[in-house]
Amino acid sequence: MLKGVVTAFAIMLVAIPIPVVHFVAIPISPFVAGFVGGGIAKADEMKVVWFGLIIGALMLIPAAVIIAYGQISDAEKLLGVPTSLWAIIGFAIAPYAWFGVTIGALVSFLMRSNAEQTAEDQSGVRMS
Repeated sequence: MLKGVVTAFAIMLVAIPIPVVHFVAIPISPFVAGFVGGGIAKADEMKVVWFGLIIGALMLIPAAVIIAYGQISDAEKLLGVPTSLWAIIGFAIAPYAWFGVTIGALVSFLMRSNAEQTAEDQSGVRMS
């Protein structure tokens, strides 16, 4: 599961610095990260929930950095973004990431279980 968590976290962080693409990549990166990372971790019903919670907890690190940056720097002067908006963005990151990763991992699990069920139905042998 560790390899899946690291992969999912890396996918979300890699989507941030890509110019222009990040406008599309950042909103969908939690879902993609959950889908790919959940597949690598082979997350089942209960692992999907834990997988999402772990990634959500890891996203508290960038959230804390964003909140601190907005509070202690001249971000308002530099980027034209009000300090209160930095705090809102920081507090929204972890729940948004948790939700997207959990849904992505759940979709990955459902696709894997459907594929296994189809293979089982075609071969007549139970796969586990």
